[in-house]
Amino acid sequence: MRSDVTAIVTCMTDAERPFIREALQSVEDQTLPCEETIVVVLESNSWIDDIAADFPHIKVMRRPPGWAGASRHTAVDAARTEFVAFLDGDDVWLPTKTSRQVELLRDDRGDLVGADYIMTTEKGKPFSYGLSRYMAPPSTWMVRRETMVRYPLDPNLAGGVEDWSWWVNTRHTVRKFRLAEPLMKYRVRRQSNSSPVPDKRRKLALSELSRIPAVRPLILAATYAVYRLHRRGHYLAPKAISQGSHSTTT
Repeated sequence: MRSDVTAIVTCMTDAERPFIREALQSVEDQTLPCEETIVVVLESNSWIDDIAADFPHIKVMRRPPGWAGASRHTAVDAARTEFVAFLDGDDVWLPTKTSRQVELLRDDRGDLVGADYIMTTEKGKPFSYGLSRYMAPPSTWMVRRETMVRYPLDPNLAGGVEDWSWWVNTRHTVRKFRLAEPLMKYRVRRQSNSSPVPDKRRKLALSELSRIPAVRPLILAATYAVYRLHRRGHYLAPKAISQGSHSTTT
């Protein structure tokens, strides 16, 4: 089966440099390979070509500074596949993500399929299960390209806000399906465009707490138990937009 998927990897800050290779490798390691991979970077980026040389099938696109919505649509406009899938340059897909999501979209399970995820520390150590009850993090989204063209992300909204705004504003027009499987590792780090968002600050606090050896397994066990209670094939109706106060995990 052809995936007909373009992986769109955004890497718009130098802070993602230590992690982008692992992100790109996770795309390469998919059991159902993507048709193409587009990496969007700052036009001033001077180091991405050395990394891209190890991934001969990717295409690098440079653009001026901008928020995540503008960066993602640079690649959406260039993609020629039926589906697009987003990945932040510091996150990691698990190997069956593409195959599972394409299967559901082919079965017409909506216009967007999100997935659940596991949170890791900046060094990549798992410490918590994410609870995607209202919205899936963009690094888990697979969307019909025509949907993103018809309903683009707002290019003028700050990081961590544009995805929630889009999710709420398309609640009646875009069919969203939740794949209740952890298929992405979400890296929690301090130098991030979404760091000012309250939900991100809570993740950071939990990550810091998990540094205590005896505490990390307790957090994993507790969040897994809660996660199991909330597994379902749909997302709850989104709350009203609140700039900077939204939560993707409650």
